[in-house]
Amino acid sequence: METKGWKIFKESLNYLGSGSSTNSKIPVFEEEPAIIVKGNGCRVYDIDGNEYIDFRCALGPVTLGYNIPEINSAIIEQLKNGIIFSYPHILEGEVAKMLTEVIPFAEKVRFLKTGGEAISACIKIARNYTKRKKIIHCGYNGWLNCFDVSGTVAPGISRSSPIKGIPPEISSLHKNLPWADFEKWEKVFKEEGEEIAGVVIASNYKEMEKGKEFLPFIRKLTQKYGSLMIMDEIVTGFRVALGGVSEYFGFIPDLAVFSKGIANGMPISAYLGKSELIDTASEIGISSTFGGETLSLSACKAVIEFYQKNNVIEYLWKTGKKMWDGINDLFKKYGIKAEIKGFPVCPFFDFKNAEERDLFFRKCFKNGVIFYNVGYVCYSHKEDDIKEALEKVEKSIKEMKNGSV
Repeated sequence: METKGWKIFKESLNYLGSGSSTNSKIPVFEEEPAIIVKGNGCRVYDIDGNEYIDFRCALGPVTLGYNIPEINSAIIEQLKNGIIFSYPHILEGEVAKMLTEVIPFAEKVRFLKTGGEAISACIKIARNYTKRKKIIHCGYNGWLNCFDVSGTVAPGISRSSPIKGIPPEISSLHKNLPWADFEKWEKVFKEEGEEIAGVVIASNYKEMEKGKEFLPFIRKLTQKYGSLMIMDEIVTGFRVALGGVSEYFGFIPDLAVFSKGIANGMPISAYLGKSELIDTASEIGISSTFGGETLSLSACKAVIEFYQKNNVIEYLWKTGKKMWDGINDLFKKYGIKAEIKGFPVCPFFDFKNAEERDLFFRKCFKNGVIFYNVGYVCYSHKEDDIKEALEKVEKSIKEMKNGSV
Protein backbone atom coordinates (compact mmCIF):
# COMPACT_ATOMS: atom_id res chain seq x y z
CA MET A 1 0.00 0.00 0.00
CA GLU A 2 1.39 3.38 -1.03
CA THR A 3 2.03 5.74 1.87
CA LYS A 4 0.88 9.34 2.00
CA GLY A 5 4.49 10.49 1.76
CA TRP A 6 5.21 8.55 -1.42
CA LYS A 7 1.92 9.71 -2.97
CA ILE A 8 2.85 13.36 -2.31
CA PHE A 9 6.40 12.81 -3.58
CA LYS A 10 5.17 11.29 -6.84
CA GLU A 11 2.69 14.14 -7.31
CA SER A 12 5.52 16.65 -6.79
CA LEU A 13 7.31 15.21 -9.81
CA ASN A 14 4.75 17.07 -11.94
CA TYR A 15 6.10 20.47 -10.84
CA LEU A 16 9.34 19.94 -8.89
CA GLY A 17 12.24 18.75 -11.02
CA SER A 18 13.16 15.19 -9.97
CA GLY A 19 11.07 15.65 -6.82
CA SER A 20 13.90 17.44 -4.98
CA SER A 21 16.41 20.20 -5.65
CA THR A 22 19.10 18.05 -3.98
CA ASN A 23 19.94 14.84 -5.87
CA SER A 24 21.10 12.92 -2.81
CA LYS A 25 17.81 13.62 -1.02
CA ILE A 26 15.66 11.98 -3.70
CA PRO A 27 14.16 8.86 -2.06
CA VAL A 28 15.00 5.59 -3.82
CA PHE A 29 13.67 2.74 -1.68
CA GLU A 30 10.03 2.26 -0.71
CA GLU A 31 11.09 1.94 2.94
CA GLU A 32 12.54 5.46 2.96
CA PRO A 33 10.64 8.44 4.36
CA ALA A 34 9.64 10.18 1.13
CA ILE A 35 8.55 13.40 2.83
CA ILE A 36 9.97 14.71 6.13
CA VAL A 37 7.86 17.25 8.02
CA LYS A 38 9.83 17.98 11.21
CA GLY A 39 12.86 17.18 13.29
CA ASN A 40 13.69 17.33 16.97
CA GLY A 41 17.04 16.49 18.54
CA CYS A 42 18.47 13.56 16.60
CA ARG A 43 15.08 12.41 15.26
CA VAL A 44 12.99 13.25 12.23
CA TYR A 45 9.35 12.53 11.45
CA ASP A 46 7.76 11.84 8.09
CA ILE A 47 4.34 12.95 6.93
CA ASP A 48 2.92 9.51 7.79
CA GLY A 49 3.88 9.98 11.45
CA ASN A 50 6.85 7.61 11.47
CA GLU A 51 9.81 8.45 13.71
CA TYR A 52 13.43 7.89 12.69
CA ILE A 53 16.76 8.20 14.47
CA ASP A 54 18.67 10.23 11.91
CA PHE A 55 22.32 9.60 11.03
CA ARG A 56 22.17 11.55 7.77
CA CYS A 57 21.82 14.85 9.62
CA ALA A 58 20.55 16.60 6.45
CA LEU A 59 23.67 15.30 4.60
CA GLY A 60 25.94 16.75 7.28
CA PRO A 61 24.92 20.32 8.21
CA VAL A 62 23.05 19.36 11.37
CA THR A 63 25.92 19.00 13.83
CA LEU A 64 24.00 19.99 16.97
CA GLY A 65 20.60 18.50 16.22
CA TYR A 66 17.20 19.64 15.02
CA ASN A 67 15.23 22.34 16.79
CA ILE A 68 18.01 23.43 19.16
CA PRO A 69 16.62 26.19 21.46
CA GLU A 70 19.78 28.33 21.53
CA ILE A 71 20.02 28.40 17.74
CA ASN A 72 16.29 28.91 17.23
CA SER A 73 16.26 31.83 19.68
CA ALA A 74 19.12 33.57 17.88
CA ILE A 75 17.31 33.26 14.54
CA ILE A 76 13.97 34.42 15.94
CA GLU A 77 15.48 37.46 17.68
CA GLN A 78 17.25 38.53 14.50
CA LEU A 79 14.09 37.93 12.43
CA LYS A 80 12.37 40.64 14.47
CA ASN A 81 14.98 43.14 13.24
CA GLY A 82 15.25 42.12 9.62
CA ILE A 83 16.75 39.54 7.30
CA ILE A 84 18.78 41.50 4.78
CA PHE A 85 19.59 45.15 4.22
CA SER A 86 21.09 47.60 1.71
CA TYR A 87 24.33 47.85 3.71
CA PRO A 88 26.32 45.46 5.92
CA HIS A 89 24.68 44.36 9.15
CA ILE A 90 26.85 44.31 12.28
CA LEU A 91 26.65 40.50 12.36
CA GLU A 92 28.65 40.16 9.15
CA GLY A 93 31.78 41.63 10.71
CA GLU A 94 31.15 40.04 14.11
CA VAL A 95 30.84 36.51 12.74
CA ALA A 96 33.83 36.98 10.44
CA LYS A 97 35.90 37.99 13.48
CA MET A 98 34.65 34.98 15.45
CA LEU A 99 35.66 32.63 12.63
CA THR A 100 39.17 34.13 12.51
CA GLU A 101 39.42 33.45 16.24
CA VAL A 102 38.37 29.78 16.12
CA ILE A 103 39.95 28.78 12.79
CA PRO A 104 43.73 29.06 13.23
CA PHE A 105 44.65 29.96 9.63
CA ALA A 106 41.73 32.31 8.84
CA GLU A 107 43.07 35.85 8.45
CA LYS A 108 39.99 37.20 6.67
CA VAL A 109 36.55 35.85 5.78
CA ARG A 110 33.81 36.42 3.22
CA PHE A 111 30.36 34.84 3.11
CA LEU A 112 28.20 33.17 0.45
CA LYS A 113 25.33 30.70 0.69
CA THR A 114 26.58 27.30 -0.50
CA GLY A 115 29.80 25.32 -0.39
CA GLY A 116 30.07 24.82 -4.14
CA GLU A 117 29.59 28.53 -4.73
CA ALA A 118 32.39 29.34 -2.30
CA ILE A 119 34.70 26.77 -3.93
CA SER A 120 34.02 28.53 -7.25
CA ALA A 121 35.01 31.83 -5.62
CA CYS A 122 38.30 30.33 -4.42
CA ILE A 123 39.05 28.93 -7.88
CA LYS A 124 38.53 32.36 -9.42
CA ILE A 125 40.77 33.95 -6.78
CA ALA A 126 43.48 31.35 -7.49
CA ARG A 127 43.35 31.87 -11.24
CA ASN A 128 43.51 35.63 -10.85
CA TYR A 129 46.32 35.52 -8.29
CA THR A 130 48.54 33.06 -10.17
CA LYS A 131 47.56 34.11 -13.72
CA ARG A 132 47.18 30.41 -14.51
CA LYS A 133 44.21 28.34 -15.72
CA LYS A 134 44.40 24.71 -14.55
CA ILE A 135 42.72 23.40 -11.41
CA ILE A 136 43.36 20.03 -9.74
CA HIS A 137 40.49 18.50 -7.76
CA CYS A 138 40.65 15.78 -5.13
CA GLY A 139 37.56 14.30 -3.51
CA TYR A 140 34.01 15.56 -3.69
CA ASN A 141 33.72 19.34 -4.07
CA GLY A 142 29.99 19.49 -4.86
CA TRP A 143 28.61 19.46 -8.38
CA LEU A 144 31.76 21.30 -9.48
CA ASN A 145 33.16 17.80 -9.93
CA CYS A 146 31.15 17.76 -13.14
CA PHE A 147 34.11 19.46 -14.84
CA ASP A 148 35.99 16.15 -14.68
CA VAL A 149 34.01 13.08 -13.68
CA SER A 150 37.00 10.76 -13.28
CA GLY A 151 37.13 11.49 -9.55
CA THR A 152 34.70 11.38 -6.63
CA VAL A 153 31.09 12.39 -7.15
CA ALA A 154 28.12 12.04 -4.79
CA PRO A 155 25.68 9.14 -5.33
CA GLY A 156 22.91 11.48 -6.50
CA ILE A 157 25.24 12.98 -9.10
CA SER A 158 26.88 9.73 -10.17
CA ARG A 159 23.45 8.39 -11.13
CA SER A 160 23.15 11.26 -13.62
CA SER A 161 25.34 12.36 -16.55
CA PRO A 162 27.31 15.20 -14.96
CA ILE A 163 29.65 15.83 -17.90
CA LYS A 164 26.72 16.99 -20.01
CA GLY A 165 26.62 20.76 -20.41
CA ILE A 166 30.37 21.17 -19.83
CA PRO A 167 32.24 22.39 -22.93
CA PRO A 168 35.49 20.43 -23.52
CA GLU A 169 37.41 23.73 -23.42
CA ILE A 170 36.39 24.13 -19.76
CA SER A 171 36.67 20.46 -18.86
CA SER A 172 40.27 20.39 -20.15
CA LEU A 173 41.28 22.89 -17.45
CA HIS A 174 40.13 20.63 -14.61
CA LYS A 175 41.63 17.34 -13.52
CA ASN A 176 40.78 14.95 -10.70
CA LEU A 177 43.61 13.19 -8.89
CA PRO A 178 43.22 10.42 -6.28
CA TRP A 179 43.61 10.85 -2.56
CA ALA A 180 47.06 10.02 -1.14
CA ASP A 181 48.59 8.89 -4.44
CA PHE A 182 51.88 10.69 -3.86
CA GLU A 183 53.58 9.54 -7.07
CA LYS A 184 50.72 10.58 -9.35
CA TRP A 185 50.49 14.04 -7.81
CA GLU A 186 54.24 14.54 -8.08
CA LYS A 187 54.22 13.40 -11.72
CA VAL A 188 51.36 15.76 -12.69
CA PHE A 189 53.01 18.72 -10.99
CA LYS A 190 56.34 17.90 -12.62
CA GLU A 191 54.66 17.94 -16.02
CA GLU A 192 52.09 20.72 -15.55
CA GLY A 193 53.01 22.53 -12.33
CA GLU A 194 53.74 25.85 -14.03
CA GLU A 195 50.18 25.87 -15.40
CA ILE A 196 48.32 24.86 -12.20
CA ALA A 197 46.56 27.76 -10.48
CA GLY A 198 45.38 25.75 -7.51
CA VAL A 199 44.34 22.44 -6.01
CA VAL A 200 40.98 21.90 -4.32
CA ILE A 201 41.07 19.05 -1.81
CA ALA A 202 38.23 17.38 0.06
CA SER A 203 39.41 14.62 2.37
CA ASN A 204 38.62 10.99 1.65
CA TYR A 205 36.15 9.84 4.33
CA LYS A 206 37.22 6.21 4.22
CA GLU A 207 40.98 6.87 4.46
CA MET A 208 41.12 10.22 6.22
CA GLU A 209 44.04 9.18 8.42
CA LYS A 210 46.28 9.27 5.32
CA GLY A 211 45.88 13.03 5.39
CA LYS A 212 48.53 13.18 8.11
CA GLU A 213 51.28 12.69 5.49
CA PHE A 214 49.41 13.50 2.28
CA LEU A 215 48.10 16.98 3.05
CA PRO A 216 51.42 18.44 4.27
CA PHE A 217 52.98 16.84 1.17
CA ILE A 218 50.49 18.71 -1.05
CA ARG A 219 51.16 21.89 0.90
CA LYS A 220 54.88 21.63 0.08
CA LEU A 221 54.16 20.65 -3.54
CA THR A 222 51.93 23.67 -4.17
CA GLN A 223 54.45 26.00 -2.55
CA LYS A 224 57.24 24.57 -4.72
CA TYR A 225 55.31 25.26 -7.92
CA GLY A 226 53.58 28.48 -6.87
CA SER A 227 50.05 27.03 -6.89
CA LEU A 228 47.42 27.77 -4.24
CA MET A 229 46.14 25.09 -1.88
CA ILE A 230 42.38 25.33 -1.34
CA MET A 231 40.94 23.06 1.37
CA ASP A 232 37.36 21.95 1.06
CA GLU A 233 36.36 21.82 4.74
CA ILE A 234 32.64 21.82 3.92
CA VAL A 235 32.08 18.50 5.71
CA THR A 236 35.18 18.33 7.93
CA GLY A 237 35.00 21.87 9.35
CA PHE A 238 33.26 21.96 12.74
CA ARG A 239 33.36 18.13 12.73
CA VAL A 240 36.93 16.81 12.65
CA ALA A 241 37.98 20.04 14.39
CA LEU A 242 36.66 23.58 14.34
CA GLY A 243 39.28 24.30 11.69
CA GLY A 244 38.66 21.00 9.93
CA VAL A 245 41.43 18.66 8.79
CA SER A 246 43.72 21.65 8.25
CA GLU A 247 43.74 22.26 11.99
CA TYR A 248 43.66 18.55 12.87
CA PHE A 249 46.73 17.71 10.76
CA GLY A 250 48.46 21.00 11.52
CA PHE A 251 49.11 22.74 8.20
CA ILE A 252 48.07 26.08 6.71
CA PRO A 253 46.27 26.19 3.33
CA ASP A 254 46.07 29.38 1.29
CA LEU A 255 42.26 29.30 1.19
CA ALA A 256 39.53 27.12 2.68
CA VAL A 257 35.77 26.77 2.45
CA PHE A 258 33.51 26.04 5.42
CA SER A 259 29.77 25.55 5.20
CA LYS A 260 27.71 22.62 6.46
CA GLY A 261 28.50 22.57 10.16
CA ILE A 262 28.93 26.26 10.84
CA ALA A 263 25.25 27.17 11.23
CA ASN A 264 23.53 23.86 12.14
CA GLY A 265 21.54 23.78 8.91
CA MET A 266 21.07 27.42 8.00
CA PRO A 267 22.35 28.13 4.48
CA ILE A 268 25.71 29.85 4.69
CA SER A 269 29.26 29.29 3.47
CA ALA A 270 32.50 31.04 4.32
CA TYR A 271 35.58 31.25 2.17
CA LEU A 272 38.56 32.33 4.17
CA GLY A 273 42.31 32.30 4.44
CA LYS A 274 45.12 34.70 3.66
CA SER A 275 44.16 38.39 3.74
CA GLU A 276 45.85 39.22 0.45
CA LEU A 277 43.72 36.60 -1.31
CA ILE A 278 40.36 37.29 0.32
CA ASP A 279 40.81 41.01 -0.29
CA THR A 280 40.93 40.38 -4.05
CA ALA A 281 37.40 38.91 -4.10
CA SER A 282 35.62 42.26 -4.50
CA GLU A 283 38.16 43.40 -7.11
CA ILE A 284 37.37 40.44 -9.39
CA GLY A 285 33.59 40.60 -9.11
CA ILE A 286 32.81 37.93 -6.52
CA SER A 287 29.62 39.23 -4.93
CA SER A 288 26.19 38.04 -3.85
CA THR A 289 23.09 39.86 -2.61
CA PHE A 290 22.55 37.18 0.04
CA GLY A 291 26.16 36.95 1.28
CA GLY A 292 25.37 38.94 4.43
CA GLU A 293 21.91 37.48 5.15
CA THR A 294 21.42 37.89 8.88
CA LEU A 295 19.41 34.84 9.95
CA SER A 296 22.19 32.49 8.87
CA LEU A 297 24.81 34.76 10.40
CA SER A 298 22.93 34.83 13.71
CA ALA A 299 22.76 31.03 13.61
CA CYS A 300 26.49 30.82 12.87
CA LYS A 301 27.29 33.10 15.82
CA ALA A 302 25.12 31.00 18.13
CA VAL A 303 26.68 27.76 16.83
CA ILE A 304 30.23 28.99 17.52
CA GLU A 305 29.22 29.98 21.05
CA PHE A 306 27.49 26.60 21.57
CA TYR A 307 30.59 24.72 20.41
CA GLN A 308 32.84 26.68 22.73
CA LYS A 309 30.54 26.22 25.72
CA ASN A 310 29.80 22.51 25.24
CA ASN A 311 33.02 21.10 23.72
CA VAL A 312 31.03 19.72 20.78
CA ILE A 313 33.99 18.40 18.78
CA GLU A 314 35.09 16.05 21.57
CA TYR A 315 31.47 14.89 21.97
CA LEU A 316 31.11 14.10 18.25
CA TRP A 317 34.29 12.01 18.28
CA LYS A 318 33.28 10.10 21.41
CA THR A 319 29.69 9.46 20.33
CA GLY A 320 30.64 8.61 16.77
CA LYS A 321 33.14 6.03 17.98
CA LYS A 322 30.53 4.37 20.17
CA MET A 323 28.00 4.23 17.33
CA TRP A 324 30.20 3.04 14.49
CA ASP A 325 32.23 0.61 16.61
CA GLY A 326 28.91 -0.86 17.67
CA ILE A 327 27.79 -1.41 14.08
CA ASN A 328 31.17 -2.85 13.07
CA ASP A 329 30.83 -5.33 15.93
CA LEU A 330 27.40 -6.31 14.61
CA PHE A 331 28.76 -6.73 11.09
CA LYS A 332 31.39 -9.14 12.43
CA LYS A 333 28.92 -10.96 14.67
CA TYR A 334 26.51 -11.69 11.82
CA GLY A 335 28.99 -12.11 8.99
CA ILE A 336 28.09 -8.99 7.05
CA LYS A 337 30.86 -8.22 4.55
CA ALA A 338 31.17 -4.57 5.40
CA GLU A 339 33.07 -2.17 7.60
CA ILE A 340 32.59 1.44 8.62
CA LYS A 341 35.94 3.12 7.94
CA GLY A 342 37.43 6.53 8.67
CA PHE A 343 37.20 9.09 11.45
CA PRO A 344 34.12 8.55 13.67
CA VAL A 345 32.81 12.06 13.01
CA CYS A 346 32.19 11.32 9.31
CA PRO A 347 33.05 7.70 8.39
CA PHE A 348 32.18 5.75 5.25
CA PHE A 349 30.03 2.61 4.95
CA ASP A 350 32.29 0.26 2.98
CA PHE A 351 30.26 -2.71 1.71
CA LYS A 352 31.81 -5.40 -0.50
CA ASN A 353 28.46 -5.99 -2.16
CA ALA A 354 26.11 -3.22 -3.36
CA GLU A 355 23.03 -5.42 -3.03
CA GLU A 356 23.87 -6.22 0.61
CA ARG A 357 24.42 -2.49 1.26
CA ASP A 358 21.04 -1.57 -0.19
CA LEU A 359 19.31 -4.33 1.76
CA PHE A 360 20.98 -3.17 4.99
CA PHE A 361 19.86 0.43 4.47
CA ARG A 362 16.32 -0.66 3.53
CA LYS A 363 15.93 -2.80 6.64
CA CYS A 364 17.26 0.03 8.80
CA PHE A 365 14.83 2.51 7.21
CA LYS A 366 11.99 0.08 7.90
CA ASN A 367 13.03 -0.18 11.55
CA GLY A 368 13.35 3.56 12.07
CA VAL A 369 17.05 4.36 11.51
CA ILE A 370 18.26 6.58 8.67
CA PHE A 371 21.75 6.10 7.22
CA TYR A 372 23.71 7.40 4.23
CA ASN A 373 26.99 6.34 2.62
CA VAL A 374 28.70 8.75 5.00
CA GLY A 375 27.63 8.43 8.64
CA TYR A 376 27.01 11.50 10.77
CA VAL A 377 26.38 11.87 14.48
CA CYS A 378 25.25 15.13 16.07
CA TYR A 379 25.36 16.59 19.57
CA SER A 380 21.76 15.47 20.15
CA HIS A 381 22.62 11.78 19.76
CA LYS A 382 22.70 10.83 23.42
CA GLU A 383 23.60 7.51 25.02
CA ASP A 384 20.02 6.20 25.00
CA ASP A 385 19.63 7.15 21.32
CA ILE A 386 22.79 5.25 20.39
CA LYS A 387 21.66 2.22 22.40
CA GLU A 388 18.23 2.24 20.74
CA ALA A 389 19.75 2.74 17.28
CA LEU A 390 22.13 -0.20 17.71
CA GLU A 391 19.25 -2.41 18.85
CA LYS A 392 17.29 -1.43 15.73
CA VAL A 393 20.33 -2.08 13.55
CA GLU A 394 20.76 -5.54 15.05
CA LYS A 395 17.08 -6.26 14.40
CA SER A 396 17.57 -5.12 10.79
CA ILE A 397 20.60 -7.38 10.30
CA LYS A 398 18.70 -10.36 11.72
CA GLU A 399 15.90 -9.68 9.22
CA MET A 400 18.50 -9.57 6.44
CA LYS A 401 19.84 -12.93 7.53
CA ASN A 402 16.52 -14.75 7.83
CA GLY A 403 15.04 -13.17 4.73
CA SER A 404 12.02 -11.68 6.47
CA VAL A 405 10.11 -8.80 4.87
